[in-house]
Parts: sequence; C-alpha cells; structure tokens
Amino acid sequence: MLKAPLSVFMLWILVFLFGLIIGSFLNVLIFRLPANKSILGFSKCQKCQKEIVWHDNIPILSFLILRSRCRECKTKISWQYPLVELSTGFLFLISFFVFGDSPFFLIYVLFLISLLVIIAFIDLKHFIILDSLILTGFIISFFYLLFPDCSIISCAFSNSIFGLSFFAGIYLFLFLISKGKWLGFGDVKLASWIGFAFGLRNSVDIFYLTFLIGFIIAIILLGFKKAGLKTKIPFGTIMAGASILFLLYGFSFLDLIDGELILRIWSKNH
Repeated sequence: MLKAPLSVFMLWILVFLFGLIIGSFLNVLIFRLPANKSILGFSKCQKCQKEIVWHDNIPILSFLILRSRCRECKTKISWQYPLVELSTGFLFLISFFVFGDSPFFLIYVLFLISLLVIIAFIDLKHFIILDSLILTGFIISFFYLLFPDCSIISCAFSNSIFGLSFFAGIYLFLFLISKGKWLGFGDVKLASWIGFAFGLRNSVDIFYLTFLIGFIIAIILLGFKKAGLKTKIPFGTIMAGASILFLLYGFSFLDLIDGELILRIWSKNH
C-alpha cells in the first residue's frame, strides 16, 4: 500500500531536481547570451573571474552554504541564481502534474517554459529580446507542428499562422503608432513566436492576460511610488510570464465575453 505513493513522491522530487538543474543551465544562458559569451566552459565569479568549483555550483544548496557570497572574493552572489533555479524547478513540477499523462507534449511544454524563462529574465535585466531565442522558438515550434500532440497549443499550421498574424499584428500596430515608446520591436518578434506556438484563440487570451498583468503591476508600482508614467517596463517579461501562466493554468477571455462566467456569478447572487 505504501510503495505506490512513495514512488510517486520520489518521482515528484526527481522532476523538481531536474528542474533545478535545468534552471542552473538557464542562468548560464541568461548571463552569457546578452554578453555574446560562449555557453561552454566553467562558470566564473562575475567579480574576481575565479572559476567556480563543482561543489560551489550545486543549485540552491551552494548558494545557501556560501551565504550568497563568492568563496574567493566574498562578493555577493545575485539572487537571480536561486530565483531562476527555484522557479524552473516548480514550473517543471507543475507541468508534470498538468501534462504528465502526455510525455511528448510535456517535453514540448518544458521547452516552451525554459525558453520563456530565459527571455523573461534577459528582458528584465537588459530590456532586450534576442533574435537567437526567437529563432530557436520558431524552429522547435515548427517541428512540433509536424508531429502534434494536440492540446491547448496550436497543432495546425493554419492556426499558427493566424495566431502569428493576430498577435504580432497588434504589437506591430502599437509599436508603430507609439514610435517605439510603448514597447520595443523585440516585443513584436516575441509576440510573433508566441502567436505561432499557441495559435489564434490562445493568442487572444494571452494578449488580454498580458495587459491585465501589466496593468496590475503598473498600479502597484505607481501606488508605492516605485515608478512613474514614463518608467520603462520590460513588456517581454510580462508577455513571457502571461504565456507561462496561460500554459499551466489557462485563461479564457473569450469565455468571459461570451457571458458564461458573468451569468454564473449573477445566478449565484440572485
């Protein structure tokens, strides 16, 4: 009776640990890609450039043991490292809960999440979205469409093209009328890949979810006087976060405007 639950629990731990390891690699990409550095070779301290030995490079654990400081020069280690590792670990675990019964699709979801995490953190730090990441997304999503495991993601080329046209078209329009003041062209390119990967209907939902999250963040920042009306916001980070949230939880704006949820709420109160 105890073997099955214990084995399942151990599987969850393994998935989470796998997510931590992948998160550690994502950190390497987040730090090195914007600087055009090779992703090969040992990690080094950003301050003293000393190579980090393997036992100081264990996800989460090394950060805690070293008390968030470099062993050699005692420079504080960025909180980005454990944040990316933990985020990836939990996102992989949630993905396994949601899509574990479809291994092929689960692999694709883990790829989408990993790429979106990289994009989100690079845009948050540098306000750039790298073409190489968008191109990688397009290539993998294209090959997924050749062998689709249909779920909430687009599994038809026509749907993907419509999604790309809708999502990228709206962001391109906003980019042009604002002359690049509201968002950057990198956001347009990110929207084109997300639209292609998720399809038309899902792109509509992600579009509204992105602006909902952005509105909430803006209100909070303005309320605490952490930002002004002219403060630059990493919109790609919000778009990537909204895409991950939609992927794992779901959000249907189209159902809302159909009135189904409104009717359910109204019927409960009358």
